[in-house]
Amino acid sequence: MKRTKKLNLRKIRTTHGKKDDKVSVLKFSVLPVNPKPGRTITIKMTIRNVSDKLLKGVPWQIVKNKKILDCGVRYNLSPGDSFRVSTTWTATKGSHFFYGDADPKNILKEPKIKQFNNLPQGADIKVK
Repeated sequence: MKRTKKLNLRKIRTTHGKKDDKVSVLKFSVLPVNPKPGRTITIKMTIRNVSDKLLKGVPWQIVKNKKILDCGVRYNLSPGDSFRVSTTWTATKGSHFFYGDADPKNILKEPKIKQFNNLPQGADIKVK
């Protein structure tokens, strides 16, 4: 009689779940969505510590058309805590693409597969 080895699911490692994930962008907004030239645009981003450790420094940036509008570092972010950053920009005619990024240079050393949640969906704004 042939014996088969029983599979122990606890020992299987996957790329899913929170292991090695440190930060995540929860929200990203650009308002108003149909601005007129000269109007102030507000860009907001919320970032959360999704790890189980205190993060000593979480860098972030908000970008428009590949140029950094604002950036900084949030210090001593406890596990599960989040923070919100915002910046403004005065609308000029044309099409503009905005996005936010948590830990853009990966100083937190997340594996590549865990960095996808550091970038939110971007926002295209057309100013007429």
